[in-house]
Amino acid sequence: MNENGFYLIKQDYIDLIKNLGGKYADNKQRPIYCCIKDKYIENLYWAIPTSDISHRTQQQIDKYNKYISLPKSDIRSAYYHIGHTNKPALYKISNCFPVTDKYIDREYISKGKPLCLKSSREIETIQKKLLRILSYEGRFPNKLEQHITDIKNHLTSELQPKLNQAILPCQLPDAGGFGFTQG
Repeated sequence: MNENGFYLIKQDYIDLIKNLGGKYADNKQRPIYCCIKDKYIENLYWAIPTSDISHRTQQQIDKYNKYISLPKSDIRSAYYHIGHTNKPALYKISNCFPVTDKYIDREYISKGKPLCLKSSREIETIQKKLLRILSYEGRFPNKLEQHITDIKNHLTSELQPKLNQAILPCQLPDAGGFGFTQG
């Protein structure tokens, strides 16, 4: 995976979330935005589900805008971002999750090319909101419906054989941390 790229996840990953007690409400195969690579866990990325906003009702758009316009002191202001990729898009930041290559089906292709977010302003805004959500998750593990901490711990255990080959045991990342600081 590449940061700022869009991908489609495998059904196995959605099943994994549900098996770990989390929820993933989307039944369609929609692109996820690969936002950032974890600072401490090799081969772990943080992704955000996306959706086409053009088919949303005005009531839904008003709801997203209400959350987005809340003061930054309110975590709900980081739940969503309305941006533009190849078309207007909704980034469901509060539904973020960690993911590894194992669970990626393929790159998301638009107009014959892999879709990649290029606007540095959009990237920065989305990353800041994601870091706020991850900081919140660090304080309140599994409070969000997808159970971010349980997924991260499961993926870390799957990566463990690779990690043991790559680094010494005394250098393993803290399983309770997310490797990010709020910026």
